[in-house]
This record gives sequence, structure tokens and C-alpha cells, in this order.
Amino acid sequence: MATETLKISDGTTMEICRLPDVDDETWAEVRAYVEGNPETAKSLKSFAKNPDAMRGWLQTQAIAEHYSNKMASGDTPVQDKVKSLEKDPELASIFEDIKKNGMEAVMKYYQDEDLMLKISQKMGGLPSELQPVLQKIEDTSLTLHEAAKKGDLAAVQQFLDKNKPLDAQDFKGITPLGYAIGANRIAVVKKLLDSRANPYAVDSSGNSGLHYAAGYGRRELVEYLLKVGANVSQPNVQGMTPLAVATQNKQEATMQILKAHGAQ
Repeated sequence: MATETLKISDGTTMEICRLPDVDDETWAEVRAYVEGNPETAKSLKSFAKNPDAMRGWLQTQAIAEHYSNKMASGDTPVQDKVKSLEKDPELASIFEDIKKNGMEAVMKYYQDEDLMLKISQKMGGLPSELQPVLQKIEDTSLTLHEAAKKGDLAAVQQFLDKNKPLDAQDFKGITPLGYAIGANRIAVVKKLLDSRANPYAVDSSGNSGLHYAAGYGRRELVEYLLKVGANVSQPNVQGMTPLAVATQNKQEATMQILKAHGAQ
């Protein structure tokens, strides 16, 4: 899924995923609105680090865009349903606001996932032709963290090619390397380390990659991290070493490897 960099009027920038199959004119209007409204940009940025939140937002936008295109093309059944929604006591004020305030109102309501889903249900549910678009959004890795967790090596490389920060923590305080180790994505771990990701700090609790590998019982990764110089005695913020974490989680295999490398 293509991403574009927007230049916000307050001097900041942000990246946003372009909706699948949206026409150039509509996309240009959305871009112009977001770039000219720092508060809207800020609200979008607030969940940009959370792929689940971003995915939900993108899917609701795709639903809204689908019905907008149907209306513009003169689809009579859809137009009739929309006219009935305009008279719906629950939605009438929203449609009136959109008619009066245009894109400003549209952007405000587009961000309300519950509202978008409610409108979709009143329109008769999700149409079958929309399913491939929603599935594409579902399957796409939206962040380097998510790509690392999924083991999506191609997506990881794409994010690296865009010079994404290797050691940035997401909304849970975890780095891409932390996710890759936790999910036992060995190829991704090696790719991130080759790209100079920091193995000594993979979350906001001071855990190293070795803490994660030991605690999750990732034997091969424990051996690999030790081979490339991981500190067997490094404590996290709670003062626990990788061996202490492995012991707490009853990971006998990784405990033995750590002890063989001098952990006490």
C-alpha cells in the first residue's frame, strides 16, 4: 500500500497511507485538507504508531470511499439508500453538516469508525466487491514493527529502504527487533541486526534482545545473539538478567545455554 509524505501547514510532516483505488481528485482534496489543518494531522498521528488503530481507520475510509464513488457514478439503489439515511433521525444532522461544511465535516466523521460501520450496516452491510480492498488492508504490514512481528521480510526491507528509525518504540514501548525476537522471526532478526538495530534495548523496560529470546524460549536466537556479542549479564530496569527472565518463565533450554556462557 502506497504511503505519501504530507507537509503540514505548521511546518511538520507526516506519512499517510493512500486508500486503495481512491481517485486522484478525491485524494488531492484529502491531502490539501490534512495539510491545511494541523489539528486533524495531529489526531491522525496520535494513532499512526498503532497498526490496529490505523488499519481500522483505513478500512472505514475505504467503506466511505466506496459509497462516495457509487453516489458519484449515479448508482440508483445506493442513491436511494443514502436519501433514506438523510431522513434517519440518528444521521440527519450529520448529512446536513456534510452538505454545509464539505471536506471539513467529511474528515471529522471519517475518523469515527463506529459511525462509519453503523452507516454501512444501514446501507445493507459490506458489499462483496469491497471485500478484496478490506482484505488487502488487513494483510498489509503498516509499520516496521508489524512487519517484523509477522516475519514479512519483504516489507521489512521496504521500510528499511525508506530509512525508517530502526529502534523506535511503538505505542507499547517495543522496538521492531523486540517483536521479531518475541515472534521467533529469525531471518528478520538477522536483517535488523545487520542493519544495526540496537540489541541492548528492545523495549521501554530496559530489556535487551537476549532477555526476550531467553524469556520466550527462543533457543536458536539466544545462541545467535550470544554469538554476535550480547551481554549475558545485562539487567533490565527491574534488575533481572536474561537468565532470571528465563528462570521466571521456566525456559529450561535457554537457561542451560545462558549458564554455559557464564550466566549466574
